[in-house]
Amino acid sequence: MAEKALTTYDDEIMDTMPKVLMLIFGVMFLMAILPATQSIAQQAQAQAYFGRTVTKKVKANGELKYFDVRHDYPYTLWISAYFINDGPDPVEIAINYPDDKFTIKPNGTTTVSRSGAQERIAVIFYICEKGKTAEVEITGEY
Repeated sequence: MAEKALTTYDDEIMDTMPKVLMLIFGVMFLMAILPATQSIAQQAQAQAYFGRTVTKKVKANGELKYFDVRHDYPYTLWISAYFINDGPDPVEIAINYPDDKFTIKPNGTTTVSRSGAQERIAVIFYICEKGKTAEVEITGEY
């Protein structure tokens, strides 16, 4: 009569299985919370404030121009900007998106603050009506 073999597992293999499962579940948990921790870190970075200012002068005309604050000193995004239109004509200003404009009259001032916002000031667009010009002084805080 033929004997039937009974397969048994070594105790070391059986002890290793729960550890492997715990490791797999741990990696899955870390992958699930990683996006949330990255979002929190980005929000904290957006709220960082150095308390320094930088002043730039730009000349606007009938052609849409822009000033990218990341490509000029201090090479960082601004948390707020203070605009002074030295004239002689009104100027339209947009922050980050060229179609979201506001107008500053000659000798007028405007402050834009992104404190508490997820998006800081990265690009400033400016334009005057055709045939008109303006000189704008921009003071940015970072």
